[in-house]
Amino acid sequence: MKKTINTFLACLLVCAMTGGCLSIPNSETVSPRYFKNKSQAGPRSEMEQINFVKLRMDKPAEELLGPNDVLGIYIAGITGNSEEAPPIHNIGSETERPASGYPYMVRSDGTLSLPMLPEPIYVEGMTLIQAEEAIRAAYTLKRSIVRTDANISVSLIKPRTYHVTVIREDVTSDDMRSSASAYSSSNKGAAYMAGIARGTATSLELPAYKNDVLEALSQTGGLPGLNAKNEVVILRKAYSDEFADHDYMSGTDAGYAQSQVARRYNESGEINNLNSDLGVLRIPLRVGPNDTPPQLTSEDVTLYDGDVVYIQSREAEVFYTGGLIKGGVYPIPRDYDLDVMGAIATAGGTVGASAGASQGNSTGKVGSILPASRILVLREVNGRQYAIQIRQREMLRDPTQRILIEPNDVILVEYTPLELWFNMIYNTINFTVRYSDFK
Repeated sequence: MKKTINTFLACLLVCAMTGGCLSIPNSETVSPRYFKNKSQAGPRSEMEQINFVKLRMDKPAEELLGPNDVLGIYIAGITGNSEEAPPIHNIGSETERPASGYPYMVRSDGTLSLPMLPEPIYVEGMTLIQAEEAIRAAYTLKRSIVRTDANISVSLIKPRTYHVTVIREDVTSDDMRSSASAYSSSNKGAAYMAGIARGTATSLELPAYKNDVLEALSQTGGLPGLNAKNEVVILRKAYSDEFADHDYMSGTDAGYAQSQVARRYNESGEINNLNSDLGVLRIPLRVGPNDTPPQLTSEDVTLYDGDVVYIQSREAEVFYTGGLIKGGVYPIPRDYDLDVMGAIATAGGTVGASAGASQGNSTGKVGSILPASRILVLREVNGRQYAIQIRQREMLRDPTQRILIEPNDVILVEYTPLELWFNMIYNTINFTVRYSDFK
């Protein structure tokens, strides 16, 4: 028995001294200082949000008429009996203003066709007051159809609307709420990847002077959630040949548009060449402290018929854990930095544990004299994998050792050969100390 124990300890000692127990030998690792500022685009915590008011179009002092506006027009004796009050509209509506008169729609050429007038009246670009004056002049000055003091009124029953589609990969499909709650509750291991029901395509009818990006986001779940990229993509002229055979604005074909847009975007990171007449505008919502904020104009954030607003998921921005930490996949915070120490804590590991503490792994708790202090971060740069070795004690003393975690990093926590040797002896040999031994 004694010979067997001696042989075991001898083999363990040789293994420890030669470094054969390490997953990656020290000679094949690199210092974290090399990666401190090499491949990172910049600290996320230093990025600043843009002023979200820039996502709202500039509203003029007076709203102007345009095609598809529905006007309430009352001309005594012409559009109604002079002895009867004009009909009232929108009473009790929380979104539309009260109006009166008989409904007439502004035609696509910007004109109104009214009774007893041989030619239409052009009202596009006019205010309601100017349209009323133009109608009065047509009935009293150009043609003496009614008296100059006749009761004539013009009001807006229903403003024109713009048909816009919003494709979002950051909201739940059942209730249009942002999946930030799913992000926070399901961010452990693989549950994060499967716990977010994402993917909605919503058709909106935005009224004139509210047809902007901010309004579209407000009606479909708010600003991009934590699991979405910090940008808004606007696709112009969406009625292109790419979707010519699909009525993607409604029904099940909305999923077709979503899948096609997502596929083109994920292939290159951009939605280029989707169609020759398809314009693309990307609006970043956070910029670096030294970067120039996006110079957005009111026209940039104004949406028109057929435009698509696209919010893309950032589920690919994750890191992985293994070794003495239970294997899993975890999201990288979108708006602040996560260093290697914070990543280990996020995954349920311990940093700076004292001797005699337990180290968690996939098989439960294992008692140890010395805690694991060898940390490896596997990172791929330009198609080549680097193993960044960090010593726990050095990381606690030197902040430059605590590199920021990047997407697809793999974090491994291991014992050094010496730690493994002592802990194996501790778990193999029973030490019993009794009070009588000290008498």
